[in-house]
Amino acid sequence: MIQLGLIRNPRSRRNRGGGDEFRDRASVWLGHLFAEPQSRADLLEILRDFARREVGLVVIDGGDGTVREILTALPLAFGDALPAVTILASGNANLIAADVGSGGRGPRALQTLLRSAAQGRLGRNIRRRPVIEISWPEDEGVPLRGMFFGAGAFTRSIALAQSQVLSRGVSYGPSVALTIISSVAKVLRGPDREAWLAGLPMALAVDGVDGPPGNRFVVLATTLHKLIFGIWPFWNEGPAPLHYLDVAGRPARLVSAALSLLRGRPAPWLHGAPDYRSGSATVLDLSLSDPFVLDGELYQPGASGRIQVRSGPLIDFVVP
Repeated sequence: MIQLGLIRNPRSRRNRGGGDEFRDRASVWLGHLFAEPQSRADLLEILRDFARREVGLVVIDGGDGTVREILTALPLAFGDALPAVTILASGNANLIAADVGSGGRGPRALQTLLRSAAQGRLGRNIRRRPVIEISWPEDEGVPLRGMFFGAGAFTRSIALAQSQVLSRGVSYGPSVALTIISSVAKVLRGPDREAWLAGLPMALAVDGVDGPPGNRFVVLATTLHKLIFGIWPFWNEGPAPLHYLDVAGRPARLVSAALSLLRGRPAPWLHGAPDYRSGSATVLDLSLSDPFVLDGELYQPGASGRIQVRSGPLIDFVVP
C-alpha cells in the first residue's frame, strides 16, 4: 500500500472557515502524516519527515500557490526520488489541477484517496508533467518550481486582477481569464494605452538562440497541456516540454491575435508573423528589469535581471 502524506493550506481560498471537520478526520486517519505548515521552513521540515517515513504520495490541499511551494521544496526533501502528487483543488484559480486533475475536496475526497490506496488503485490514472524551474544564473539559491510563467503585460494584468477583481469578491477562476482580457482592454483605451502597447525592455533566448531585440509586450511559458476556458496561446509546438509565447512591443493586429488566442485557436496569419513567436523549448534565458509571475505570485528578477526558465523534474500527478 502506498503511504500518503497530506499537506493542507488553511489559508487557501476554499479552505477558509469550516475546516475543523476536515482537520479532525485527517488527524485521525493520517496522524503525523497530516500537517498544516506555517512557513516555508516548516513546510520543508514536514516534507523531510515525509521522506523519512517513505511517503510515496504527497496530497496537496490548496491552490496553485500551495502547489508551487511544495514543488519547490520537494527536491530538497526527497532528492531525486520524488513522490507522486495528488491535488485537492482548494485555491483561487486551480489552474494546475484543471490540467493534471483533482481528487476533489473535503473529508469525502480524502476518504476516497485512502480507500483507493488500500485497494491498490491509485496508480491507474497518472498524468506526468515536468515542472517549470526558474533559476538566477548568478545566484546559488533554491530554484523556484511551478507550472505557469508570465512576464510583461501578464504581470501587469495579474497585479490588476489582484487589486481590482479579487477585491470585489470575484473567484479567481474567472479572474484568470479576466487578467488577459483586461490587458487587452487597457491597450484599447485609457491613459496607459501607449505604455502598455510599448511593452517592457526584455531580451529572450530560446534554447540558446537569441530572439529579436527590443521591448516585449508579453512572454508566457507553461509545461501544462491545457488551460482553463479553452484558452491556449501557443502554436508551432514540437516535442520539447516547455510551451512559450513571445510577443513584441507594439504588436500588429493585437486585438485580432488576442481574440483568437483566448479561443484557443491561433489565427493562421500568426504563423510567421514577425511580432509573434511561439513554439516549444527546453530552456528560455531572459533579461528583464520588471517582476515576473510564477503561478500567480510576483517575483523580482534580481540585480542582474537575468533568469533562466527551463523544463525541470517530472512529477506524477495521481487522480483517484
